[in-house]
Amino acid sequence: MSSIKLFRGEFGHVSVLTVSSDLVTHAHTEAHIIIWLEGASGAMMIGDEAVTLGPGIAAAVNSFEPHSHSMSSEDQAGLFLAFYIDPDWARRRYDLPPGAALFARPTIPMDLWLYRAAVQIFELLHDDANMDEIVDYEIERLIDSLLDVARPQSLRRGSLRSRSGLLDYRVRKAIELMKLNICERICVDELARNVGLSRAHFFSLFKEQTRLTPNVYWNTLRMEEARRQLQGSQDSLISVACNLGFTTQGNFSRFFRDHVGVPPIQYRKAAAARIDCPSVFPTER
Repeated sequence: MSSIKLFRGEFGHVSVLTVSSDLVTHAHTEAHIIIWLEGASGAMMIGDEAVTLGPGIAAAVNSFEPHSHSMSSEDQAGLFLAFYIDPDWARRRYDLPPGAALFARPTIPMDLWLYRAAVQIFELLHDDANMDEIVDYEIERLIDSLLDVARPQSLRRGSLRSRSGLLDYRVRKAIELMKLNICERICVDELARNVGLSRAHFFSLFKEQTRLTPNVYWNTLRMEEARRQLQGSQDSLISVACNLGFTTQGNFSRFFRDHVGVPPIQYRKAAAARIDCPSVFPTER
């Protein structure tokens, strides 16, 4: 059984996630830090590197960086604290140039005090008496501390290019077509034809420029739109599924669970609970 609780602030949002199923290769518009708390830790692939989480290691994922998570045991769930960091907030706070990678490596070494600080955040999120301002402050202080450890001296080799203009114009055109047709299914062949490339050349160029295959990038955009609709509308799940080009609610639910770790109905309940209540309720354990 999987569950999720959310807390949102200026920095982005935090997920307290209990999950036992695998997450397919995917990406997010936000950079994020994943900290294991207890239970099964599983194994992650971040870019081309394997990462095993534990009390001394956190995962660090840049914006639009491919990653997956394989759980080691289907009988035991893992409890994780995941910080999703808004790129604009990070650029302002750390004076980063546009398109800069936030992390130089896919792991952040965590001393015992850092791990205890993460546990304290987890406990704050489950304290009905806490104040949002206090939680925001403590979360931002922990992110600062983690970034002090992870801060790159130079950009990661082969890091993502700025989406503001350094991408090849054909890749930029393909991304715009994806955004304009977010509610329809566009095949890779059609995208390649629209930008004047063969399928093989387009696939190779897109992955070289973004580190993602066209399908994974497309799914990233669809996931962001799915999260937006689940949080910001009262549309039924079948309506959200149809809005995103899925033929059945079941297909949409599987797609969402494989990318987020929980079914969309649980995600919507968690988002609604955070909006309606001053604190986050305890995670189902």
